[in-house]
Amino acid sequence: MQLDSDVAVIGAGPAGSRTARNLAHAGLRVRLLEEHRRVGVPSHCSGLISPRTLREAEIGEDAIIHRITGAFVHTARGSEVALGGDKTRAVAIDRVRWDETLAEQAQVASADLVRARLTGVERENSHVRLHTQTDGRDSAFTARVVVGADGAHSRVARSLGLTGPAEKVYCLGIEGRLKTPREEFVHVFVGHDLAPGWFGWIIPTGDGGVRAGIGSGNAVKPIACYRRLTELFPRLFDGIESCRLYGGTIPLDFAPRSLADNVLLVGDAAGQVKPFSGGGIYTGLVAARQASAAVLRAFENDDCTAAGLAPYERAWKREIGRELLRSLRIRHFGLALSEGEVERVVGALRSEGLQQLASRHGDIDYPSRVLLRLARSLPALGLLAWITLRRPAATWTLLRANLPFAL
Repeated sequence: MQLDSDVAVIGAGPAGSRTARNLAHAGLRVRLLEEHRRVGVPSHCSGLISPRTLREAEIGEDAIIHRITGAFVHTARGSEVALGGDKTRAVAIDRVRWDETLAEQAQVASADLVRARLTGVERENSHVRLHTQTDGRDSAFTARVVVGADGAHSRVARSLGLTGPAEKVYCLGIEGRLKTPREEFVHVFVGHDLAPGWFGWIIPTGDGGVRAGIGSGNAVKPIACYRRLTELFPRLFDGIESCRLYGGTIPLDFAPRSLADNVLLVGDAAGQVKPFSGGGIYTGLVAARQASAAVLRAFENDDCTAAGLAPYERAWKREIGRELLRSLRIRHFGLALSEGEVERVVGALRSEGLQQLASRHGDIDYPSRVLLRLARSLPALGLLAWITLRRPAATWTLLRANLPFAL
């Protein structure tokens, strides 16, 4: 049977566009579906990435709008500590331009960008049939493999019986204008009463622009958390001009499986997101690289079953899975602490020894590396012993982040 395409990629975000580009460049017939009229619009992302992500994306620095060198960490009780400040740690990007550039790369490689909304997928023998809708008109096409890059509420996963990530947070973001104390520093706000299960943020984007927001992991609505945030920190939020509000869901753990017969999940759909920050651009690009390699191998072997695609899950977990699981365990350790214990931890970060460690090893893509170094350092041992006496189960969670494990 002659199929309409070799691979259908659903979602023209970074992970989807990069997967489509790699597969089309290798000679496969690729359809890249995007439900919105313009790629990247509306944006649901704070757009803060590392220099490493720029290299992984292979698109240069045109989308950079501001450089970040450090962070202020604030607690709900008013404590504050400054970290970094010595070199560029992250960059704020024009997320719409970023997504458009990656999609254009896919088109240059001969991927066919189709404006359509996926309504369902079903298996037929050794391929899949995809049902779409454009401006109210229904249509369908066939492909041998479908790649779900369609976010935390992946329709691809639901249609084909794949379970999504269980742990999620719900966020509110604000794009606006605000004068911040130091434009090269982000602000992070922590505390269970302030942002249950998550945190708040202010990211300067240059020339008085900011991206602010907050998230919640329980029933408290993010808008209520944001109101409390602005009330607790009037010095930082007074005078903010909100230009655009947006919401989003961030998965924080792996989907139980990122593949099945004729299907792969990449990016948020697979839960390939940093549990400590919610960032998914770098991890999505890494997964896209591994997904495209696995699909090409499956086509070479004429085996697009789950067994033929299995190298994908092993490869992405080998490259980033250990970091994601470590960060998830460190996150659970933090969630187990009381407000007073969080205050003690933030206060400890003011010590010269921990400041030097944080400056030397800080890495937003691999945060567990510096966090575990900090936990094992001499200045932190007394605090960790105190927490252990009060919260032995939480400390065991932290210790597990250091243990070898099989993914």
